[in-house]
Amino acid sequence: MCRIALRTPEQGRPTKVTHMSLLRRRDLSRRKPRATTVSAAALAAALVLSTLSVATSATARPASGEQELLGAEGGTARPAATKARKAPSYDKFPTRGSTGVPRGWEPRRTVGNDLVIRRSGQVVQDIRLVGASLIIDAPNVTVRRVEILGGRITNVPEDECRNGLVVEDTTILPGDVTTRDTDEAAIGIGGYTARRVEMYGVPEGYRVGGRSMGCGPTKIVQSYAHVSSPDVCNDWHGDGIQGYDGPRLVVRKVRLILDENDGCGGTAPFFWPARQGNATARIRGLLVEGGGISFRMNTPGSAEGIRIVDRSWYYNPIDVLCSALSSWEAKIVRLDDKGQPVVRRNQRCNTEES
Repeated sequence: MCRIALRTPEQGRPTKVTHMSLLRRRDLSRRKPRATTVSAAALAAALVLSTLSVATSATARPASGEQELLGAEGGTARPAATKARKAPSYDKFPTRGSTGVPRGWEPRRTVGNDLVIRRSGQVVQDIRLVGASLIIDAPNVTVRRVEILGGRITNVPEDECRNGLVVEDTTILPGDVTTRDTDEAAIGIGGYTARRVEMYGVPEGYRVGGRSMGCGPTKIVQSYAHVSSPDVCNDWHGDGIQGYDGPRLVVRKVRLILDENDGCGGTAPFFWPARQGNATARIRGLLVEGGGISFRMNTPGSAEGIRIVDRSWYYNPIDVLCSALSSWEAKIVRLDDKGQPVVRRNQRCNTEES
C-alpha cells in the first residue's frame, strides 16, 4: 500500500499521511480544498526562484533577429562574420624559371630508350630521358621531376586512355634531336593534369584529345610552353594547346608562346575549335603571344584573365564564338623586363566565328 507524505520546507518532516485506499473511497469533488499554511521563508524562496527563472529565460531566448548576433553558446552579441571573396589577379604568370625541374636538380638515372609504365598508381621521378619518350600504359600514374630531351609523354599507347596521369615539375626540350613538322605533342592526349611543366623549343605543345576513347577532363595549370618552328618544315600546324576530340579542359595561369620562323608558320598559341569534337573549356588566366591569331576558341565555356601580347599576332588577336561564352575578360598587354604583362587596353569579345 502506497503512502504520500507532504513536508513543509522549514520542518523537514511529514505533515499528513493518507492511505491510497481511503482516497479511492472518498468523493473529493464534494470537499472544499483544505487551506495550506506556507511559511514566510518558503514564500520568499519561491519568489527568488521565480525571478531567476524569468531572467534566465530572457537571456536564453533572444528576440527575433538577434540570434545571429550571438555566439554558438549565446552570451555576448557579435557581428556576423562575412568573408570577402578576393578578386583573381592576372598580372603574374609562370616563366621558365618557375616551371620545370627545380634549379640545381640532377637525375638519379638516365634512360636512352622509351620507358613504358604499366603499374597503376606508380610514381616516376628524378629521371632523365634522352632521345626517348615516356609511355603511360596504366591509370593514375604520377610523373615528377623528369627531364625529357627529344621525346614526349603520352597516355594513350593503344586505343584506351589511361586517365589520372599527373605531370608536375617536369621539363621537355628538343635536345639534340632534329625536330619535324610531323612530331607529336610534347604531352598528350587527355585525362591528365599538367602542373608547373616547362616546354621550350618543341614544335607542338599540349594535345588535348581522346574524348571518344574515354579520356576524362584535362587540367593545365601554372605551366609554360614556348613552341617553335621545327627544323624540318613542310606543312607545320603547331600550337601551344590544341584540342582535337578534346574532353573538358581547364586552363589556369598558363603562359604560351608560338615562335614562328619565316616561311614556317603555325596555327595559334591556344586553339580550341568547335568542329573538331571538343567539349567546353574554362580558362582563368592565360598569357599568349604570337601566331596568325593568338587566341582561338569556338566552343561553349568561359574565358577570363586572357592576356594577349600587343602586335604579336599576324592577323588578329582573337577568333572567338563570343555568343557561346558565359563570361569574357581580356586585355592587350606589353611585357615588362620580367616577362609579366602590363595592361595597355581592353580587348572586347567582338568576333562571332565558329
